[in-house]
Amino acid sequence: MRQFLFVILFLLANIGCEDAISLDLPTSDSKLVIDALIGYNESNGSPIISGRVKLTLTAPFLAEEVPPAIGASVIIVDDETGQSFNLTESQPGVFGVNFPEFQFNRPYTLVVNYDNQVYSATQQMYPSPKIDSVEQGDGFLFEEDETEVLVSFTDIPEVRNHYLFSFGFSNFLVVDDDFFQDSQLTFSYFYEDVVPGDVLAITIFGIDKDFANYANLALVQSGEDTGDGPFSVPPSNIRGNIVNITNPGDNPFGYFAIGEFDTKLLTVK
Repeated sequence: MRQFLFVILFLLANIGCEDAISLDLPTSDSKLVIDALIGYNESNGSPIISGRVKLTLTAPFLAEEVPPAIGASVIIVDDETGQSFNLTESQPGVFGVNFPEFQFNRPYTLVVNYDNQVYSATQQMYPSPKIDSVEQGDGFLFEEDETEVLVSFTDIPEVRNHYLFSFGFSNFLVVDDDFFQDSQLTFSYFYEDVVPGDVLAITIFGIDKDFANYANLALVQSGEDTGDGPFSVPPSNIRGNIVNITNPGDNPFGYFAIGEFDTKLLTVK
């Protein structure tokens, strides 16, 4: 499925050859990729935590599968209290159980132990506004069978804000409040290949400027429609916030971020 706000189409001309060509592609050592975007919703006193810490390894060019990082341990430390939370591995390389109940204005440190190396990053949780409404529109961007969704939300006042939207199907959009600070914004998002009865989930996360810059570059380099999303692919030349404590010259790919989130559901008519 291909969804988009803005899409650039590339036409590739393929010329057939009678003889197969064997390419000797360069290889390099695998590097660890740490995909750790954690969302928190207070949910009227019954907190919901959404997200995971996903550990994979870079694979050779044209490899069909991305291998998980096996044999790691992952903890999150509440730096204010010193309490450690050992995350449980729900499937190979994926840790998504036993998160702390996050609070604002408090630093949390992610610590990953893998292959005799210790990786770490410290982050705080950033606030998110509520989504005011999501409605189905009748417009289209390029083709009439697209489905328009109108999303409205109100900026958190008096501070500079950055937000990450998830539209499902591993598609994301980064927004900052340069042009609508302290105001409401309504924008259109267009889906393809959805049918009446499909339920769409639109989610907004609060993020900081550094992660906004990282996510923007990741979206550009991944082309968005990657199956598992832009944050599962290690973008080249993009520096994340996770460092290798054991060997400072060998930092992993990826990012650790914590954001309050809000979600609205829409059933396609």
